[in-house]
Amino acid sequence: MHRQFDISPEEAKRAKWPHEIFLINLIFNHIFVFAATVGVMSTFPLLPLAVPAISFAIIAYILLKARQVAAGDDSWFVKAHWQIAARRNRFFMLLLALVCIIFGAGLWLSKMLGWAKIPTIALIGGVGLLPFMVALLVLIVLGNESVYMARDGKLTERFVAQNPDDSRRS
Repeated sequence: MHRQFDISPEEAKRAKWPHEIFLINLIFNHIFVFAATVGVMSTFPLLPLAVPAISFAIIAYILLKARQVAAGDDSWFVKAHWQIAARRNRFFMLLLALVCIIFGAGLWLSKMLGWAKIPTIALIGGVGLLPFMVALLVLIVLGNESVYMARDGKLTERFVAQNPDDSRRS
């Protein structure tokens, strides 16, 4: 299931970094900052928009850094973990964009149809936020697993088979 690699502590640290940034975005930004901004939404109604803005900035950093690491002279193991993090970030960016569209469409639709506040919140929460939160939980679990795998010098067999290390071939 997992392939073990002999890596240095420095490599392990560099391989963990993209997953740790990803988890900071998911846990700190999307859970703590979101909860804090929703709490003051009546006073500052646009403040919750900071969460996706911060998130897209973090995602862009990870994607750009993954491209930079891929072109650099880091080990294949470090590059592999940046590639895994970049793939998960692309998925999360798509998911986040979809939620923003659902949220915006729900608000627009409620204004157009003259819906009350409760049905609007139920529509947006049920259709947009609940599936997002489930996906967020799954991504947090996967991100945590990746941190431990990077620390322990591991990658999944499937990833290694799909992305062979050309430098290790004779």
